[in-house]
Amino acid sequence: MIEHRADGDVFFGGDSFNTAYYLSQLIASQGEKPIQIYYATAIGQDNQSEMLKALMTQSGIQLDFVERHPTKTLGQYWVDVSDSGERSFRFDRQNSAARDYFSLSHTLLTALETKQVDAIYLSGISLAILDEKQRAMLINALHQFKAKGGIIYFDNNYRSALWQSISPIHDYFSLMALADIAFLTNDDEYAVYGTQSVSDIIDLHFKGQSSRQTLVIRQGAGPCVIQEVGKDSLLYVAAEQLAQKQVVDTCAAGDSFAAGFLAAMLFGRDTQSAAHFAHKVAASVIKQHGALIPTHFLPKLSNQECLGVDTFY
Repeated sequence: MIEHRADGDVFFGGDSFNTAYYLSQLIASQGEKPIQIYYATAIGQDNQSEMLKALMTQSGIQLDFVERHPTKTLGQYWVDVSDSGERSFRFDRQNSAARDYFSLSHTLLTALETKQVDAIYLSGISLAILDEKQRAMLINALHQFKAKGGIIYFDNNYRSALWQSISPIHDYFSLMALADIAFLTNDDEYAVYGTQSVSDIIDLHFKGQSSRQTLVIRQGAGPCVIQEVGKDSLLYVAAEQLAQKQVVDTCAAGDSFAAGFLAAMLFGRDTQSAAHFAHKVAASVIKQHGALIPTHFLPKLSNQECLGVDTFY
């Protein structure tokens, strides 16, 4: 999407794209790119769409699953930031090409059904911008992808305005049943399911099930809570402690956290180390304006052997 930043600049952003961007940059900081990052979306024929395409190319994001819409273009959002750095948004998605993605092409669905990629990351917003028919097509393809050994990462990112009068619970449960790692923001969980605590979230998704899933529950400035597969105890990993004046703009805090966590896991870190690194990435991002910050502000992974999988967004 086109981002109208609180500092007056105009750039790009959007939840899953933020994660793809930061993951690509964190991998590149290793000095090589053994992991290919793709992004699936639809753009228009206009200059701003061309600029976004150029940004993806410059960032090392592969364009194989980017489609062109003949008449529509990019959605837009405007960011307002409080004195504490907390942000609020105004959106314009009426002319968003991404809403018609599966009407333009089934290339992504085929790639999932035939497991042409190793992993996919998607969010609650990925679901919400699609109509009911497109969501059903995507979820069916994800079932086939999972059955063939594909890895699924799901972020619960919830925007109530996108769902209007439709409850997201059915589609969220469908994705949660498939996800290998679920990135959950506690406030979004409370809003969707009516849960009131981290223990409620874990009871809802994890306990009493033969789950192979890892839950990573983000709590803003509080510690993230991890319920890991095969372990009875919870893991609490403290966030980076920042003074209030250091927090400029919390846009992409959760998206960049997910990127940091996945980057560390893909390079062989355990979940605790991955969470520590994820907090460092998010802390770096919220010290700057905008969803996408210059890469020299990001922390770097220490040299570790990469597991060598292709990750698809």
